[in-house]
Amino acid sequence: MKSTVSQPESWKRVIEIEIPQEEVQSAFDQKLNKYKKDLKLPGFRPGKIPVSIIKQRFGHSIREEVIDELIQKSYKEACEENKIFPVSPAKLNDINTPENGPVHISIETQVDPEIEIKGYNKLKIKASPKKIKDSDVDNSIEQLRERFAEFKPVEREAKKGDFISYEYLKVVIDGQERTDIKNPEYPVEIGGENRVKDFDKGLIGHSAGDIVDLDIKFPDDYPDTEVAGKGGQFQIKVVAVQEKVLPELNEEFLKKLGDFKDEAALREQIRNNLEAEEKNRSKNEAYNKAIDKLIDDNPFDVPPARIEQFIDYMQQEAMRYQRPGTAAPSREELESRYTETAIRAIKRQRILDYVAAKENIKATQEDVDKEIQRLAEIYNHPFEELKQTFRKNGTTLKIRDDIREQKTLDYLIGESSETGEKAEG
Repeated sequence: MKSTVSQPESWKRVIEIEIPQEEVQSAFDQKLNKYKKDLKLPGFRPGKIPVSIIKQRFGHSIREEVIDELIQKSYKEACEENKIFPVSPAKLNDINTPENGPVHISIETQVDPEIEIKGYNKLKIKASPKKIKDSDVDNSIEQLRERFAEFKPVEREAKKGDFISYEYLKVVIDGQERTDIKNPEYPVEIGGENRVKDFDKGLIGHSAGDIVDLDIKFPDDYPDTEVAGKGGQFQIKVVAVQEKVLPELNEEFLKKLGDFKDEAALREQIRNNLEAEEKNRSKNEAYNKAIDKLIDDNPFDVPPARIEQFIDYMQQEAMRYQRPGTAAPSREELESRYTETAIRAIKRQRILDYVAAKENIKATQEDVDKEIQRLAEIYNHPFEELKQTFRKNGTTLKIRDDIREQKTLDYLIGESSETGEKAEG
């Protein structure tokens, strides 16, 4: 077998293969002998069918089968010989199979083009977390109080900030009566976000049991495009009016949150959490800047097959999370929406793999054990048992890859100088 390779694109390899006639004939003879042993024909004992009859009746089919097998075998050998690592199925461009001569085939495949990433160790991009202020802690405490708020019925007229339950008695939109408008499942806040001002204004001043007639106009940018910009008349019965009561920041509330001994302990915990969140946010921002910089400074091609594989995955995810009664996005829609995302994600991974290989960045066994220990504590599972499970189901390999990627990202933004680590286990 002889092979030559051309490179019409950085991501494309065209392999020209010549299979000598002798090799074809040898494979044909072996296949013929196999058929002679296994073939059954009326009037002949097993293994006693004359070769001439087999050739006459099945020779063409046997030759086609032999050539198909030789193509697969030769393609694999050519890839190994020329250090080609396909990322797409092989495409047979041309084939010439003369009866008395070598077989010539032309096969096309796609590969990840070779890359060289320059400047990755001179980025000067750092994480810059913002300082957590007392007001940030105050806001978090208010959010906690909001989360634990109680809603108490009141026997008074509704005002802004109250929560009101109501049911529709009659709805007319743009001159057409509507019977498909469902009552709200939960109380709604008067003056809350995304509320129609005319609607809420008409509810203020009314109490439970009141019947209210409202004449409103939906804003042009109303989320429900079916009614956006249209007028409507609503007859509503107020079922209940509730006021939101926030818990006092007292000993009882502190115990409910986590048995904090005092407000100072709660504020310290909140500050620590906010600082950790801000650190992660700023690091992720720096990671993205570093990757974007390297992509811009080191242009390289992405094989179309890689993009197709990414879109395939997104199509599977779309079908997996498709809501009943909704149409799945078309292939064209997914390609339009995700092609650029795919290109960046693929380039990002190739850059990280390149840097990790160059700097010998790896996950140590200590790194892996630490992550498994963290997961064991979360799931309340014995460490050694979980470790063995992860080894058997392949999760350990994913953990190693994730740690390697995290270390590489940290290296790019100067968060870690650990390189040349030896992987264990």
